[in-house]
Amino acid sequence: MSIHKKFIKLISFFFAFFLLISLKQESVQAQQSSSITVIPPKFELFANPGENVTEKIKVRNEANEPLTYTLLVEDFTTSGEEGNVVLEEDTDQTSFSLAKWVELSTKDVVLQPKEEKAIAFTINVPKNAEPGGHYASILFQTGGDKPVQGGAKVANRVGSLVLLRISGNVEENATLETFSAPSFSQKGPIDFIARIKNNGNTHIRPEGTIVITNIFGKKVDEIPLEGRNVLPGATRKMDTIWNKTNVLGIFTATMIATYGQKNLPITSAVKFTILPIWLIVVVLIAVVFIIALIITLISGRDKLAKIMKIISQS
Repeated sequence: MSIHKKFIKLISFFFAFFLLISLKQESVQAQQSSSITVIPPKFELFANPGENVTEKIKVRNEANEPLTYTLLVEDFTTSGEEGNVVLEEDTDQTSFSLAKWVELSTKDVVLQPKEEKAIAFTINVPKNAEPGGHYASILFQTGGDKPVQGGAKVANRVGSLVLLRISGNVEENATLETFSAPSFSQKGPIDFIARIKNNGNTHIRPEGTIVITNIFGKKVDEIPLEGRNVLPGATRKMDTIWNKTNVLGIFTATMIATYGQKNLPITSAVKFTILPIWLIVVVLIAVVFIIALIITLISGRDKLAKIMKIISQS
């Protein structure tokens, strides 16, 4: 075997070895990330300017080995109509910032297997804090927190969202961008989609119901609206499914929802039809048959009248 081929085999061996090690490390990190439980996943708090709010967040190690986590606080916002959380690290954020007000009781936590700990945190609200919503996430991080070659960070994070509303000149203002359903379906379930835009300065969570009525206006069902938090400036899509499968006809869905401290209303209605293709075909065939029968009867009657006329004249 030539030296060139030996060199290529040696390079291939080392490449495969390092790839295997890398995949193993990623697997371990993924297991660690899913091995901690954070309770609750979300805080929804209220405060006045100048007030201090203290809460506790519980963490539990679900793994069979000790885990060490570093605690961080970062502002967050949302992206897209699904409300995906986007962390905003090391930014002098906007009037919706909260991270700089959060004080943690500890910066690190070591959890033994199956151990649970409660970590206290305090939100020190400035006296001149802007009224409305402020948002941050308390994160438990394991792994590297410094950039490696290429600028990427190798770390795993699990956290809890903190949504704080500060009293004062709070503006609650939302608009319903769309409320829709498939105009025609052969069968259920039916998916209703509401897109709600938050024009105010605090988060809202629209809640309510969707009332289903038939062509005669009779109520046939009522389903709860799948409400979700909508941050200021965001548009959120909310899907609600009507799971009935054995219905047919022309229906109207009316969304009746409210949001905010004053229970401001949001209403809209949409019509939709559920009718299987086979039934449409049967109806069309029946209509064609009836029309043909009527034409035949009329034609036959005319012929009979002519015959009777000839007989009477003879």
